[in-house]
Amino acid sequence: MHGVPRAPRTTLLAVILTAVLAVGACGSDQTDSASPAPPAASQPAAKSSKTAAPAPAPSPSSSAAATPSAQPRQHGHKVGSLAPSPRPKPESQVAEHLLSADDLPPLAGEWTARNTADEPTVGACQKTGLSTIGAIESAQRTFVADGATAVQVVARFGDAKSAWRAHEVLAAWRADCAERLGNPSSSVGPLEDVWVPTGTGSSYRSAYRKRTAGLGILRTGEYLTLVEISADPRSYPAGWEPARVAVRRVARTF
Repeated sequence: MHGVPRAPRTTLLAVILTAVLAVGACGSDQTDSASPAPPAASQPAAKSSKTAAPAPAPSPSSSAAATPSAQPRQHGHKVGSLAPSPRPKPESQVAEHLLSADDLPPLAGEWTARNTADEPTVGACQKTGLSTIGAIESAQRTFVADGATAVQVVARFGDAKSAWRAHEVLAAWRADCAERLGNPSSSVGPLEDVWVPTGTGSSYRSAYRKRTAGLGILRTGEYLTLVEISADPRSYPAGWEPARVAVRRVARTF
């Protein structure tokens, strides 16, 4: 066709080259768009709710496990009651000062001892029992042998001064004893001191009811002891006093 002018050859080549480059560029864009998406960790966190949901209530078992015990640790030792335990009452020591049958001086054979519940009066000069002049407790023992008798009383007073006063009363009873007996054949000897390892001892001899008797007294602290030994005048020793020996032996028990 002769009416249309021909384009120059260089222009045609330029157009073809532009088209080829455009096709290559389209392929490159498709490769980049197919690349893998970023990992989930890089995704922004979802927007949290403004109101937090209430925490579930703990179960009874979990509460018991979480709450520590209110009791203190015992470290392997048991904790007992703090109430004081009652103290045992001490046993009476009055009877410990009673002589045995073997300790009593012999007169006419072996002695046989017997404890008595009732407090006797010791000797003819004692007006009443020691409990009436202040003794708070006492123990007594009687002895029997062939033709001889003996009796011992151990009494405890509230304090040493009370025992001293009772001792003075016994001495006053002895002072008017012969007059009270009212019998010409009765006699009461003088009150003589007895040496003892502890306390204060004394004794006297008397004769009444056709018997001869020796009475000994021992005072040690709040204790007061009386012991009398009597027998037929023919069997009662004349050269020594059994009651004085008995007082010394009683003193050794304190």
